[in-house]
Amino acid sequence: MDGVRRDCKWLIVFFSLLFLITEQSNAQTAERVYFKAAYRSVDHLQIDSTKHFFTLPMSYGQSEINKLPEAEEISRLQIDSVLLVYTNHPKDFDFSVLNTARIDAFSEWFDGAIDDPVIRWRIIKQTKGTFKIDFENLFHGIVVYYKKHPRKELSPEKEIKRKKTIDHKFDHLVKQKLKLDDEVESFTSDVFNKHREEWNKAVVISDWTGSMYPYTIDLLSWLMKERAQDQVNGFVFFNDGDAKMSQHKEIGKTGGVYGIHDSKVMPVMNLMQKVKQKGDGGDLPENDLEALIYAQENFPDAATFILIADNDSEIRDISLLSQLSKPIHIILNKAEFNKAGVPKILIDYKSLAILTGGAIYVNGLEYTTEQEIKDLPDNFLEDH
Repeated sequence: MDGVRRDCKWLIVFFSLLFLITEQSNAQTAERVYFKAAYRSVDHLQIDSTKHFFTLPMSYGQSEINKLPEAEEISRLQIDSVLLVYTNHPKDFDFSVLNTARIDAFSEWFDGAIDDPVIRWRIIKQTKGTFKIDFENLFHGIVVYYKKHPRKELSPEKEIKRKKTIDHKFDHLVKQKLKLDDEVESFTSDVFNKHREEWNKAVVISDWTGSMYPYTIDLLSWLMKERAQDQVNGFVFFNDGDAKMSQHKEIGKTGGVYGIHDSKVMPVMNLMQKVKQKGDGGDLPENDLEALIYAQENFPDAATFILIADNDSEIRDISLLSQLSKPIHIILNKAEFNKAGVPKILIDYKSLAILTGGAIYVNGLEYTTEQEIKDLPDNFLEDH
């Protein structure tokens, strides 16, 4: 075991305290990964070729990645574990600075990997060799094992345990990164689960203001638990202009629209955190159409566009509706029922669904035909 692991246990305490008292405490650090990961000493690395893997080679004594795999080879991967591999030369040298730099280099390429609760990290020290040239010829860098095919089904008991573990870790991340204690609403994931077979290559466009946070957080948690992240191409979050004053909000140029071509937990949550810190728009109307147009332009290969929206907020830029050419599936947070037990929907969302050939999902119900949507009673905000 190298010198730091043997002699510098106080560093663990130091980094733990640093983790708690700095702004970066919301996320793991390379140091924490290095000290907490499983550790093994071997003669030389033997890669398990029965598993799917790729390598990120680095030179002896260096932390720069020498070669990245092709983009199509690494996209949409479900990573199981990451090995950081180094050599014990000079013998019992303090390798912590070098190896944490290697972890950082990997994290810069694969955003969120050191925070992802599903990924297991291992530190592998190679000891076979006498002279420097012997160690230089060994592998240095990162080995990533991933799943390419559907996983083997777990027993019902183990599956329940797995999901509870993910829930616990996910709740912790939400509190740490987003500073939220809101109860997660399961309606969004219920809708996605029902349409799981037909909703592929999806882009989720979410109102990321105030009371709407729990609805997208629920979907992100569900995607991870159900191993369905490969069904979503990316997310777009909008907050109606960051902290811009109402009089400065120009239709189509309000701003506060942010997208990511990813569905892994940590990259998406990092963006959620960023958008939340930017502001929540201030007034009630939202720039839904600006966000939808952004999604349509930036995700040309997407097959499904899903809008998570607030039925108590009008669409500020509904006049841009003619610029949409894709059906929009609208998941609304809630709706009051009329005396006949039918949900009342803002006319903006009815128009959006009808004119794009989309659908509306609310209160556990769905309305998919033009006539069904037209027949929905209007939600008049002044009545609230």
